[in-house]
Amino acid sequence: MRSLVVRTRPGALVSPWTLGSMHRQLENWMDRAFDGPAGDFLEPRLALSPRIDFAETEEGYELAADLPGLDENNVDVSVVDHTLTIKGERTFEEQSKGRNLHLSERSFGSFQRSLALPDDVDHTAIEASLNNGVLRVRLPKSKEAAPATRQIKVKAH
Repeated sequence: MRSLVVRTRPGALVSPWTLGSMHRQLENWMDRAFDGPAGDFLEPRLALSPRIDFAETEEGYELAADLPGLDENNVDVSVVDHTLTIKGERTFEEQSKGRNLHLSERSFGSFQRSLALPDDVDHTAIEASLNNGVLRVRLPKSKEAAPATRQIKVKAH
């Protein structure tokens, strides 16, 4: 396959055919660079890193992470210095005899995802559960570290 190289000077007109060709080349480059459709460029793939939701409630915070195909033996949740870390491993499924794999898009291997926690989390009361491939971590707020509301005066210079 031959590559098309287009060089233009500032203000030069470029034909629609050239722009279409350049667009296709950019899409091909993006597919190779990010191992996915060019549309994923704005949202880079996290490969094995789980997608998460992090929400605040009156009592604390809740984290939900998608971990399909994993059980509690393949997941480790820890907190060190206000940083929550989720580690895990998805192992490759061995192929059976007489089965030829034609396409494999599933990811396998180790992953790690860390998230800075708010200062008011009670580290001693954090709970985690895994059900149907969704890890849920409950992070209660500490009574002692509850933030006080404070009005900040704005000064003019």
